[in-house]
Amino acid sequence: MKQLIILRHGKAEQDTMAKDDYDRLLTERGRKNAGDMGSYILKREGELDLIISSSAKRAHETAILVAEQIGYPVDKIQTDQNLYFAPARWILKVLSKLPHEVENCLYVGHNPGVTDLINDLGVKIDNLPTASAVCFEFHVESWTDIAMERANFMWLKLAKEL
Repeated sequence: MKQLIILRHGKAEQDTMAKDDYDRLLTERGRKNAGDMGSYILKREGELDLIISSSAKRAHETAILVAEQIGYPVDKIQTDQNLYFAPARWILKVLSKLPHEVENCLYVGHNPGVTDLINDLGVKIDNLPTASAVCFEFHVESWTDIAMERANFMWLKLAKEL
């Protein structure tokens, strides 16, 4: 069985002409919410085998804050520039290449890709808010086999509920 937690990055600085979107950092609220979500994930799921994130600063910062809460080595977070605003099909393609020994994975990304992926996996939502997470399980042996028809929704946690 494989488990995937999809997390949208925390609340980021406003988009301005002075700063490239890729380089936007988390706000104070974004940092707090990311840490709180990390604590929730630890209580709910325990340790994780892998954290993979978009390489955009706000997503990577979110991944670091979650990792610190769950005791995951920050230097083991995998980042991928191709996950910056990736569509759902690309996210699935990246996840399908995960090593067999990884049983549970946290993916930190951006809208609209994360919301589209959640919808594609069978949970219909309009928008996954910042620092909110959804968990799915797949009764498969390999990440290459994860697909909508094999997705089992486990839980949804909004940052504002923490």
